[in-house]
Amino acid sequence: MTIGPRPAHLALALDNDVLNDWRSRKPATLQAVKDYIAAAKVPPALTSTTVFEMMQGFEKASVLLGGMTERTRLDMEHARVLTRDCVVLPFNEEVAQIAAYVYPRLSQAERNKHWTDVFIAATALAHEYGVATRNRSDFELIARHTPPHYPALRLQIWK
Repeated sequence: MTIGPRPAHLALALDNDVLNDWRSRKPATLQAVKDYIAAAKVPPALTSTTVFEMMQGFEKASVLLGGMTERTRLDMEHARVLTRDCVVLPFNEEVAQIAAYVYPRLSQAERNKHWTDVFIAATALAHEYGVATRNRSDFELIARHTPPHYPALRLQIWK
């Protein structure tokens, strides 16, 4: 299995669940982000897929509610302010190659459930980042299928 703990020098990218916990001010996540920034001297990164998931959530709420509510607009603005200093790691050709290697090695049910996590893990690997997540088992599954010539997928579990 190509997975391991995050070395102190390795930067982190947040998955969507951790980003949502940060946005909703979950105390344990606020502390984890604070500790990370103190150690790394920069905020955690986001993957372009994580940004997609966050923005799609706002747009989905808007569609379901028949328009952008004031609450959704304020939540979206809060998210933009919170993440404006975060580096956004792009989905580039190398990310696509890693994801293309992993994706067909998963079962159909796993692909349906974890396709965004595949993109997040591939982005982190391509850009030499670890992933902050609370979904250990999801990322361990993906890590079992990463290309052998890449280093271990590094995880930091934030509960």
